[in-house]
Amino acid sequence: MSFPASKSHMIRVRKCKARTQLKGFKPQLTSLVDAMTILLIYLLQSFSTEGEIMTVSRELELPESSAQKKPELRVTLTVNSKYILAENQIVDKVPEIMESEELIIPGLYQWLGKRREATEKISQYSDKTRFKGEITILGDKRIRFRLLKKIMYTCGQQEYNNFSLAVRKRGE
Repeated sequence: MSFPASKSHMIRVRKCKARTQLKGFKPQLTSLVDAMTILLIYLLQSFSTEGEIMTVSRELELPESSAQKKPELRVTLTVNSKYILAENQIVDKVPEIMESEELIIPGLYQWLGKRREATEKISQYSDKTRFKGEITILGDKRIRFRLLKKIMYTCGQQEYNNFSLAVRKRGE
């Protein structure tokens, strides 16, 4: 039994043609570069740098205001009916604070002190970072003024004197 010689010869010819075709293939990069440039420009134009800096939890209802100033990146305190959270870390419980007659909130005082010390230590080695004493309070609109007064007093004792109260724009 013998195999026809023409089939094996055709296979060799196809392999040789395939190799030569691949060697001569040059993709047209000009059109690809144009398409990628247009896509990049579109994405850069649609990117917003004024996105939400603060995330407000669902159970927290901020008071309404007609203020136009945009929020800035600062140390944030979140106050709801149960807890005081500093940078999303529980520092104290509201019912215990309300029962106490002291103006200083111990857990918050310690946390702010550590944060200030860390910022001051970083500022020794970096010109870009320095302690400014800025803080933003995200407080539910139903919290008592006595609690807000204690929070502001505690912040002031740790030299966080530049307060901003986060509010919701009217009609949003």
